[in-house]
Amino acid sequence: MNYIATIQNKEFNIELEDVGDQVVAKINGETVPIKLTEIDGSFNYSALIGNRSLELEIRRNEIGYLLQYRGQTLEAFVEDERMARLKKSMGKSAAQKIENELKAPMPGLVVTIEVQPGQQVKKGDGLFIIEAMKMENEIKASFDATVKEIKVREREPVDKNQVLILFE
Repeated sequence: MNYIATIQNKEFNIELEDVGDQVVAKINGETVPIKLTEIDGSFNYSALIGNRSLELEIRRNEIGYLLQYRGQTLEAFVEDERMARLKKSMGKSAAQKIENELKAPMPGLVVTIEVQPGQQVKKGDGLFIIEAMKMENEIKASFDATVKEIKVREREPVDKNQVLILFE
């Protein structure tokens, strides 16, 4: 199966093939064996990518996936290659889907609010820093927008899927 993944404004063409207990991925033409094992039925995974072992957390959100690795949160948009091409021909992609609100990807404590109402933000700009499980996670804008309203305060605890910010 072929997919288009967008991570940190970089696009990756991915072709997946099941081979025994692992998946062989061809990422932008480079073949990489991948074995992903879920740990304890949670969102935590042990991944063997080529000869490299890593542990990461993968959670689905409204428009893609949140990947947490070594305290950094990345947003990944993954689409079936045919759907991605169709959307591109119509001038749209999943990475450009604009939502009018941003929700907390995890429960935690708002450490820093990096924006103000009326401020214009670009894709990739920092919006919040949320502390979860003793790690600080920067929440970044996934599209260009204008901040309409901030729904939380610094040092305030938040629940998963709680609205943090509204966009115009």
